[in-house]
Amino acid sequence: MSLHRDTYAVINLKYLKENIELTYKKFKRPLMAVIKADAYGHGYKEVASYIKDIDYIEMFAVATLPEAIELRELGIKKGILILGAVPTTKEEIELAISYDISLTMISLDYMHHLQTLIDDQPLKIHVKLDTGMHRIGLTSKDELDELLKTIDHDKFILEGIFTHYATADGEMEAFKQQQEMFYDLIDPTEFKYIHCCNSAAMIYHQDNGSNLGRIGIVMYGVDPAGDESNEYKQVMSLFSKVSMVKKVKAGERIGYGLTYTAKQDEFIATLPIGYADGLIRKNQGRKVYINDSYFEIVGRVCMDQTMVRVDERVKAGDKVEIFGEHISLASMAKDLETIPYEIICLISKRVERLYIK
Repeated sequence: MSLHRDTYAVINLKYLKENIELTYKKFKRPLMAVIKADAYGHGYKEVASYIKDIDYIEMFAVATLPEAIELRELGIKKGILILGAVPTTKEEIELAISYDISLTMISLDYMHHLQTLIDDQPLKIHVKLDTGMHRIGLTSKDELDELLKTIDHDKFILEGIFTHYATADGEMEAFKQQQEMFYDLIDPTEFKYIHCCNSAAMIYHQDNGSNLGRIGIVMYGVDPAGDESNEYKQVMSLFSKVSMVKKVKAGERIGYGLTYTAKQDEFIATLPIGYADGLIRKNQGRKVYINDSYFEIVGRVCMDQTMVRVDERVKAGDKVEIFGEHISLASMAKDLETIPYEIICLISKRVERLYIK
């Protein structure tokens, strides 16, 4: 593949598959592959196509109806669940039914309204229980009992039930409370799929009640808690190349707002990457990796370009690692006071992806 720009991401699909296999060996039950947000920035077409024939990938999960339809049009035959709420219009619901897409039942009001939109063919649903996140979902046994008693089985297929943990990667007490509440609320015989385990729950905790696990961030080789991992392999690496190097004199200032002043005569390299690519302005002061050395980003990150203080060894055309083998997403996230999820999801579409199998 020829590149049209010197900023690009490398996606190692072999690592992706190894991460899935490792999680399956830990969990020992079928998996739901979460590929929302363009597979966390890795490219849903390539990711889904590469893993769709893995036997123990039972389903796929996305966040929106367009994402689900894109998977179907890609040729995915397995079940697809939309994890969030779908707009309650007749057109949207008819699309979900015609593409055989499962929706999340978020409340009693949502169910009653959906029932007025469904005609001949039933809609597959997974009931969401709110056990502590307080985002979407039914909040009590009374609500769940009412749903099960009043639901029109001619219009809905009760395919699954699930919850989502707020602290599976952290506070143990809150996690246990959510887990106990979920299993206290449900009757496992009512549903084909029971899934409360996200990536963190599958690799950090014991769970004997779920028959399906949702694999998200660990599939992409990132530890859910944001720690460095010796087991999982980071799937995405981000690179650029030096556009030019110029020598500036001591006292000269760099970039928008002239926020950096050269302390001595210095070499400044310009890279064709900026916040429009996902390298946010907060990266000023962090380091990139060039020719076996780390060099500091100086001046404000621009929309399309970034400046780095280098030495005389760095030349135009040299490869620059933004994150990868020498700069982990975990360390970058700590520097930026965020999480790896946000970094990879922000890598924009104009950054070309190169896929390694």
